[in-house]
Amino acid sequence: MRICRLSTEAGAHLGVVLGHEVVDLARAAADIGMDWAVPMFTDLRRFLIGGEPTRALAAQLASGDAARVALDSARLLAPVESGVKLLAHVVNYAAHGKEGTTVLTPPEQPFFFWKHSHGVVGPGASIVGHRTSAKVDYEAELAVVIGRRGRDIPAARAFDHVAGYTVANDISFRDFQTNEACRSLTARYGQNWVQGKAMDAACPIGPWLVLDDELPDPGALRILCRVNGEVRQDDTTASMVFKVPALIEAASRGTTLEPGDVILTGTPGGSGIADGRYLQPGDRLETEIERIGLLVNRVA
Repeated sequence: MRICRLSTEAGAHLGVVLGHEVVDLARAAADIGMDWAVPMFTDLRRFLIGGEPTRALAAQLASGDAARVALDSARLLAPVESGVKLLAHVVNYAAHGKEGTTVLTPPEQPFFFWKHSHGVVGPGASIVGHRTSAKVDYEAELAVVIGRRGRDIPAARAFDHVAGYTVANDISFRDFQTNEACRSLTARYGQNWVQGKAMDAACPIGPWLVLDDELPDPGALRILCRVNGEVRQDDTTASMVFKVPALIEAASRGTTLEPGDVILTGTPGGSGIADGRYLQPGDRLETEIERIGLLVNRVA
């Protein structure tokens, strides 16, 4: 099942994507007098906490004919809401570590940084090319969405805590990340992972969440990034150094992962840092992952 968030006159609703149509779950529940169920279909976290019974109800509502809208006329939002945790992994594809002037080998164990959830934007939304940065970069990534609360999760049980998967792009501001204005900072404090990764509109996610019943294992999916139609990144998730179970195990060490939290799993080679071709205002950015979908954004 594919779950999206769509903008309606009544606010954000969850929907089930069926081919070229979307079933508005909150409206479908209200139309048949199930007002008690409407709150479960206005908040992704509430939907995920509901577990299998809520998924079954969504499937039941989607099997009817009511509350359907054309997918191309629906205004889709990012599938995750503000307030969730976003953990992003550093070099998780060896090819990405070899790009740029500084060669980076993958870490010996998973290594994460934070991105702010207020920087999340959805399909069709603009990525902001901030005037404070001249090196706005793209990084196509598989995003894992947590569905079940847990801490210190062993890799062997990691998939029990996964709700599903979506497409993300870890927009990066390389001149901030590498402290170009004052390089001595890096030697003393390391790279600037906060401003270099977490400015406004720096994390497009979407177009929907593919639940694990449809995609139980994302281990070998083709991942692509195109800028103005030109393929810049092309690899598969099989190239990840640390696979999804290892990432969840590491991310949950001493940290409770909640339903709706997101783990970005790293990017393949081919980002702008490789050859200095960074994003420019007006560029069309397409991020696509096999069996999940296509996420399209423009640089404002």
